[in-house]
Amino acid sequence: MTVAIAAPEGVLLAHYGDLLCGLLGEKGVAEDIVLAGTGLTRAQLQEPGRRMSLAATLQLLRNVRAIDPSPDLGVRLGAPLNIGSHGFLGYAFQSSRNLGEAFDLAVRFLRTRTSLFDIRIERDGKRAALVLEERYDLGDLTQIVADAVITSILAIGQQMFGVMLAHRVTLCLPYAEQQHHQGWRKKTGLNLQFGRAWMQLQFPAALLDMSISTADPTLAALAAARCEEELRQAGESNDIVSRVRDIARRHLTDENSLEKVAGELHLTTRTLRRRLQQAGTSYQSLIEQMRRRLAVHYLLHSQRSVDDIAAVLGYSDPSNFARAFRRWTGESPREYRQQHRKS
Repeated sequence: MTVAIAAPEGVLLAHYGDLLCGLLGEKGVAEDIVLAGTGLTRAQLQEPGRRMSLAATLQLLRNVRAIDPSPDLGVRLGAPLNIGSHGFLGYAFQSSRNLGEAFDLAVRFLRTRTSLFDIRIERDGKRAALVLEERYDLGDLTQIVADAVITSILAIGQQMFGVMLAHRVTLCLPYAEQQHHQGWRKKTGLNLQFGRAWMQLQFPAALLDMSISTADPTLAALAAARCEEELRQAGESNDIVSRVRDIARRHLTDENSLEKVAGELHLTTRTLRRRLQQAGTSYQSLIEQMRRRLAVHYLLHSQRSVDDIAAVLGYSDPSNFARAFRRWTGESPREYRQQHRKS
């Protein structure tokens, strides 16, 4: 019987840290260098169910980047992550009847692997999208993590469907294009768009009905049951970050939004701040992250004026919004709209 290690603040299954140690160990890098400053040992990473805190996860990634600062690091880290790398979630995905059912399982159970991202399926007529939204501000590590996630998704698609219908898929990414991203285009024919609000895979909704050749109802039920248990152990019901984000979005224009969010959660503002700190973030960080993504979304996908967007996001003075947006992207809102809207 395996026993999960409870870690309320954990954001990444330690199994992935173990995989990183193994990958770098094959290149002669000692474990203590990879894990420096994380407070973790290789043996701890191998404990069933253990999750790494946000601080440990970020430190591990910084260590790996210091060891290998190549721009395509994320792509190379994601390449070995196949279906088996993701445990019971991978097996549940592989044994689903069709792609839609598999994506529904991914949406339900991603948190058993990581809570670095929120995931959802959006359907709009004949189009659909698998959307991954960064839950914490990963800063300059965003591209490494996103590159690894996308590369793993593409590898799994190749593993399950052979020549994936990538020419019918558009990949949107929330950062600038780098030269190594051309490899995705050349290898798969994938359509790429950069500087978007969220990371997402857009595709014809009809693909959700595409049958999976490895479908196995019995295995799917067993794997899903194990995922349910892992989800319970991961503490889904106590996910303070998601709950705060859901409520705070309704109060972006309120001056006393912190008090209103705390009130709806039946917490004092002091307790809410402490709970968020324990989760590795802060209320102000979540609000700024939300405003940045919504700003990009409105600039690229709406006809709202810049002043209107500023007001919707809770900026009483449009110049304050413009300064904040330039800090986030290096461009003014109008420059960003002109540069990225047609791409």
